[in-house]
Amino acid sequence: MKQLDRKWIHIINIILGVIIVPYSILELIGVFLLTDNKLYALVPIGLLLVWFVFYIVQVKTQKTLLVMIAVFINIFYIFFIIPKLLY
Repeated sequence: MKQLDRKWIHIINIILGVIIVPYSILELIGVFLLTDNKLYALVPIGLLLVWFVFYIVQVKTQKTLLVMIAVFINIFYIFFIIPKLLY
């Protein structure tokens, strides 16, 4: 596959970040306010870490397939893993 320009990697990850960062912060606040088990706080922190690590790897490698995989994993994490664990 063709390599992506850095600007597209940044644009895609900024869009993901605009969704992921507030979502994770709100989930973290919800975990601290609504549950006694603070271990669940690792779930939204994990989402932030997955996004950040993939972002760094994408910028270094500039692979189109890696960007698509990262978008899929982040969306899968938001819509399937977090609701299953927290709700």
